[in-house]
Amino acid sequence: MHESRIQTRWSDFDALGHITAAAYPLFFDEGRDACLTAAVGSFGDWPSVLVHVSIDYRREIRHPATEVLVRSRIVEVGRTSITFEQEVVAPDGETAATSRSVLVAWDAEARAARAISDDDRAKLI
Repeated sequence: MHESRIQTRWSDFDALGHITAAAYPLFFDEGRDACLTAAVGSFGDWPSVLVHVSIDYRREIRHPATEVLVRSRIVEVGRTSITFEQEVVAPDGETAATSRSVLVAWDAEARAARAISDDDRAKLI
């Protein structure tokens, strides 16, 4: 499991005084990126595209939370895809949101999915 601490910004909060639903996809994206960078390299070295994401919002995180913790784990590596399960954890340690997403390894030149090599698969599992 990979953990990323992400600083909140003023714009992450809404008029109700909690983190807006629109901020969570960005938190999850940053967590996935950090997880992949640690495993196989930066986006420039290992491009991918998001093909699916679902988010369940479980509880609010109220202002003035200055950071959230994103836990990311790879639960499946397919021929061209990687499935993640993630959670955003509030400063009090409680899970605020969970997500399941699928990324596809990308060949920028061909503009299409590419197979994940055996070497990369070993690093991702």
